Amino acid sequence: MKIQSEAKFTMFEAISMIVGHSIGTGIIAVPFLATKNSLKDVVFMIVLAYLINVLLHLLIAELSYNNGGLQLVKSFEGELFRGRGKKVFSWTMFTVYGLAIVIGVSGNINGGAGIIESWFNVPFYVAQLIYYVLAGIVVFMGMKAVGIAGKYAVIILIAIVVVISIATFTQPLNQLQSSKIHINNMLALYSMVVFATSANQAVIQCVKGLNGDAKKIRISIFIGFAISSIFVLIVTTTVLLGVKGSIDRELAYLKLGESIGYWCAILAGIFSLFALLTTFWSNTLSLRDVVYEQIKLNHKVCWLLATIPSLLFAIFGINSFIILTRIMSGVVVLVAIMLIFTYNKSRKKAGTSPICGRLGTVPFQIILIISTIICTVGAIIPLK
Repeated sequence: MKIQSEAKFTMFEAISMIVGHSIGTGIIAVPFLATKNSLKDVVFMIVLAYLINVLLHLLIAELSYNNGGLQLVKSFEGELFRGRGKKVFSWTMFTVYGLAIVIGVSGNINGGAGIIESWFNVPFYVAQLIYYVLAGIVVFMGMKAVGIAGKYAVIILIAIVVVISIATFTQPLNQLQSSKIHINNMLALYSMVVFATSANQAVIQCVKGLNGDAKKIRISIFIGFAISSIFVLIVTTTVLLGVKGSIDRELAYLKLGESIGYWCAILAGIFSLFALLTTFWSNTLSLRDVVYEQIKLNHKVCWLLATIPSLLFAIFGINSFIILTRIMSGVVVLVAIMLIFTYNKSRKKAGTSPICGRLGTVPFQIILIISTIICTVGAIIPLK
């Protein structure tokens, strides 16, 4: 099926879309959960999450590929829903999936607003509005603008992580302590690491931006998630080694910067802000497309219709950054179960598997379902 896209990406832009999406909201929350587990557990979870996410996103990419680059809601409609209730099921899925992204974007807005509030000492609701407007300008300009902005943002993020990591090791380091193993904490860590390095919407944008080139899509997924996993490991390790005092703040990387010095605190704030921005760009671009595919209005109008609820939810809804990200992770992994069943039907109907190959067969689908159930439990159980 011919891929419908408003813009084309280079390989670097496609990889940056994946990296930028997956090092945002989640990566900032991982260090806090890492304090409830040992570093060995963190490393194991990151490696496991990489394998699971590569597998999952290959399936997502091929499902979208088989449906001309459509978002998941329309892919579900085309492959899974039948009969008189097709539109009802489609709109129900649109509401559930859209709400999941809206919750994630709300958490993103609150995270960015927290940084702006601390920098400029403005009321929190003003910081939320500032972040929404500044972040939204890029997406308002279109898909190609997001690809270009994401590319330069990832370069900035890599540079900042290198500088802060070097600075961390020039300071007296904390002794890594082995936390007492508790199943709740391990499941919560696994759920968040999988969520932190996921990029469902960005992968679909890559399918479109790379014009359905199966080889380039696969390479982007393998490299993009590898870079994201390394980011999570480095950020988490340096936080555990360098933060002075207990890690009791949701934006732990900011505290790491403060522990090193004022200049480093500024860099850490810039890192956190750009990490949130790249995720905001990717999420709201996809949310715009989900709305566009459903109602077929102008792209800019669809972006406003898609994102204003996120802003209102951020202002009047839940303010806790950790709570929002954990709710988002739980809803997203529940949607993944429906994704796997839909992919299975799509693969059989297509008769070929240009992106997944053997990795899309039933044994690997079962592995993803098991992982999804584990992630769902980990997203909702209380920490110990």
